[in-house]
Amino acid sequence: MDIFKIEQLNELLDVKGLHHVTIYSPTSRDSTDNYQKDKINFKNQLQKAASALNKMYGMSDTEASEYLQPGYDLLDNPDFWRHGSDGLAYFQSSKGTNIKTLPIEIVEPSTYVGKNFMLRPLMPLLNADGRFYIINLNLKGITLFEATEATISEILLDDEEFNQISDYTKFIENQQHTGARLGHGGSGGSVHYGQGGGNDSEKEIQQFFYKASKPIDDIIKCDPLPTILAGVDYLIPMYKTASDYHKYAEEGIQGSFTTEDAAALHAKAWEIMAPKFDEERDERFGKYAELANGDWASSDTHMVIKAAFTGQVETLFVQKDATIWGIFNEQLYELEIEPAATPETTDLLTEAAVKTIMQQGKVYQCTADEMPEDGRVIAAIFRNPVVP
Repeated sequence: MDIFKIEQLNELLDVKGLHHVTIYSPTSRDSTDNYQKDKINFKNQLQKAASALNKMYGMSDTEASEYLQPGYDLLDNPDFWRHGSDGLAYFQSSKGTNIKTLPIEIVEPSTYVGKNFMLRPLMPLLNADGRFYIINLNLKGITLFEATEATISEILLDDEEFNQISDYTKFIENQQHTGARLGHGGSGGSVHYGQGGGNDSEKEIQQFFYKASKPIDDIIKCDPLPTILAGVDYLIPMYKTASDYHKYAEEGIQGSFTTEDAAALHAKAWEIMAPKFDEERDERFGKYAELANGDWASSDTHMVIKAAFTGQVETLFVQKDATIWGIFNEQLYELEIEPAATPETTDLLTEAAVKTIMQQGKVYQCTADEMPEDGRVIAAIFRNPVVP
């Protein structure tokens, strides 16, 4: 899986075409017969999109079907459906089509047609709340996972020159055979894997970790998240020494795991990470309660949305599945809220969440009961005092 990055979100935001169609539909990993159900779900959403294009833009049935042809072409691609992820995101406008597989569970399929793409279901991929990395250390290969409470997905690494210690050892032996020097005192012959493998073995492993950690460090620095290390006890401190990244979770996962053990590894990792996320979430909600009666926090819809658009929101609380349709004029700093979606409106809650994340803020998607103030669908802690 490739990480869905903030740059990709910007690309979707910047699409200036007409007749935006967004479909989120569940898919199955390595499915057999299940992919037929996945195809039916997606086909039903295409039909809903056609109906919405007719209602909102006056397209005939034929025009809508022709417009959505890339989606129908996808239905005829069996390889895509047999090897899916946890979800499918389909974005189409007059400028083209963008199809993404997602490592997040899509419980119910949904379709949105309007002025912009609906991006809020992507927030879990971009927001730090509940997301973390697992680095599985194994001398047969180092694996990087991105995980949430419900999902775990392998992140494919670009640099696989030395995927396992044996690759690196062969490289060393070849260099020594040709008379090249590596800058450390590695010796020829076999390499023993283990704490008692000898000084030369430790040097080989340390140098292997130094090489292998570089592409992983680059990914983590680009999208910093809590990171937990997994592996047999002697490998974890060796990797920490080799890596340039130094903000790993204090507690690691002891044991030897392969990619086939991802589910067990995920369960162990979540046991460690869950209390940390709960603690941070409680702190944010507590901070809101302390500041709610002043200028540093508010649940006033107009105030919060305007503040989010201008980068003043530190923490945003948004009710799941709620929408507020409207138009924000950034030049005039004017907000208009409409009772329903129109070709000119966007979902302001989604726009506020996206703007907050792009400004390095944090977004919590809450149920109605979890919102910090009853009856409100949006609330925020500000970076600076905000007055009406």
